Amino acid sequence: MKMKQLLFMLLFTSISMYGQNSLEQFGKVFPIEKSDLSLQKDKVYKVIFDVFKDQKKKHRINPSVVTVARYIKMHVQQGVPQENLKIALVLHGAATKNALSNTAYKKRYGKENPNSALLDALKQANVDIFVCGQSLYAKGFKEKDTSKSVQVSLSALTALVHYQSEGYHQINFN
Repeated sequence: MKMKQLLFMLLFTSISMYGQNSLEQFGKVFPIEKSDLSLQKDKVYKVIFDVFKDQKKKHRINPSVVTVARYIKMHVQQGVPQENLKIALVLHGAATKNALSNTAYKKRYGKENPNSALLDALKQANVDIFVCGQSLYAKGFKEKDTSKSVQVSLSALTALVHYQSEGYHQINFN
């Protein structure tokens, strides 16, 4: 009975924490009671997500960016303190449009950026979010066109090398 109570308290605490930064609405995660491999709760994990693809449909959230929220949620759910998850996200290539402000996105695609709320929630969860400056300009945008939650890097390569030199592990989606 104590184990169930502990799991309930952990789940409740996690949900409360998500309410503060809005991640709960992005990406479903499932509690795994007896995982054979989990992250250690007392260790700091540094990860940079390399996202360069997106689907053709302009009205949907990029599922690779949702994975960043899921990564945070599932590990916090398992007891890893959120402050132990050091996360960066770099957007480039086809995913460059995900970094746009609602105004710039609407001007180009005729609707608001479906990724805006997710980027804001990730920023509130202390994720460093960058867009490749080279991709931004190659696609006809400027720094002023980016979301307030996104910073501009000289290039995606610059961001990846910088964070890897700081001990971050790269996760990319093909």
